[in-house]
Amino acid sequence: MSDGGSFSVSEDADYEVSPALRTQLQRLFDHATQMMSKPKYDYDYAHSLLGDCCKKDPANLVYVEKMLENLDLKFKGKKKGSLFSGFGGKGGLKKALSAKKWQDVIKEGIDLLKSNPYDSVTLRAMVDACEAMRYNEVGLRYMKNAMDGSPGDMEVMRHCARYLGRVGQFDQAISLWHFIEEKNRGDKEANQMISQLTIDRERRAKGLATVTNRIDPADAAKVRRRQAGQAGERKSEVQERPATKIELNAKQKLKAKIEADPDQLENYLKLMDLWVDEGKFFEAEAVWKEAQAHFGDSIELTEKQEDLLILKARHRYKMAENQASAQSSPQLLDLVETAKTDLNRLELEIYTKRNERHPDDLLIKYELGLRLKRMGNYEQAEELFDEISLADEKLLAICYLGKGECLQARKKFVTAMETYEEALNYADTLSSERLKLLLYRAGVLAQGLKEWTSATSYLKRLEKMDPSYKDVKRRLDKLK
Repeated sequence: MSDGGSFSVSEDADYEVSPALRTQLQRLFDHATQMMSKPKYDYDYAHSLLGDCCKKDPANLVYVEKMLENLDLKFKGKKKGSLFSGFGGKGGLKKALSAKKWQDVIKEGIDLLKSNPYDSVTLRAMVDACEAMRYNEVGLRYMKNAMDGSPGDMEVMRHCARYLGRVGQFDQAISLWHFIEEKNRGDKEANQMISQLTIDRERRAKGLATVTNRIDPADAAKVRRRQAGQAGERKSEVQERPATKIELNAKQKLKAKIEADPDQLENYLKLMDLWVDEGKFFEAEAVWKEAQAHFGDSIELTEKQEDLLILKARHRYKMAENQASAQSSPQLLDLVETAKTDLNRLELEIYTKRNERHPDDLLIKYELGLRLKRMGNYEQAEELFDEISLADEKLLAICYLGKGECLQARKKFVTAMETYEEALNYADTLSSERLKLLLYRAGVLAQGLKEWTSATSYLKRLEKMDPSYKDVKRRLDKLK
């Protein structure tokens, strides 16, 4: 198990899910999902299908959620932790963990969960593997089962508190360390981590790099003294302040509305949005689960959950960018790249499913095309862009911009240039920002093809719209 130190990113994290494999896994997932919709079905067979999905695409949170849901149904919600504290009967898992073969840890763990989805020893090893490979959301999900299965196990709590801090869930980590400190008065690690995580939370709010697991006792002591002073000031203010009428905030009002009339889905959705606006995704997900329990499965709630997953991944990517810009280091830059890849992969999975649900929705199809392009599936993206532009001429310009970028990435420069030029013939349908990007792409490519007249024309048109756009001035100076 991890002792609280940092992991380096394993090469295992760079697995690829080809379009063909993604289609195959989706078939397995759909088959298992259909089985689970029936009152009685073969739980172990469903686990073999869903486990295969999770082994071949271990960062896919949707697959992991469904796999654990099936196991929960199998054991009728009974939560039991590990029978033994060590690796008895788990030789393969122990060997993979010792060798830091993280993909093997996940595979061995999935097989072991078939017998007990709340086995904390297995789950903690899988959480360590997820941390090493930067599968943070999946790691949090496995961690939840470890906590649910061993609610009073202090070692499990410590392991989870460390992981929460390392993946940036500072509020939850602090809360858990407070609980540990209450159970073990004077616990040195708990006191240090509460202080350090408090500092990290403040630093992240300011866009600064965080330093979790590099404890500075002096800084921690300063924070404790400052907090104590502030608490005393607040207490004094409360004693002196006259009684006033309590005003409910927007979230409290929505909660009251939900309690008074739980059949209005709109109130749940609005409350989720307010939590998301504050960057509190676990609270938003708790509201989603409450809505799902009340209303059951629906397309609207399914897609709201997908939106929450995307927004959370975008938030994590943005925070990683802020940290890297404030204090650049190879580790932070690697974290940014990992968060970006995770976001793109998640969006591609979700828009693939949405396209299957709504095959006639051209805007969803376009969004899927963009995600395919970002993941380097250029030919598939081009096919979608062509399909959309044929169906609606108003979308031709924006689709040909995307198609041109795909062609250019595949080094089909002449065809890409022709595609940009065709897009410009329909440019009146583009937003200002899209038109600027199209002119820039066309101008830069024309410059590369030594079509000086066209390059000058496109870049001058762009300069007229926005003189500060990227490096347009420098490029025009070279063309003079």
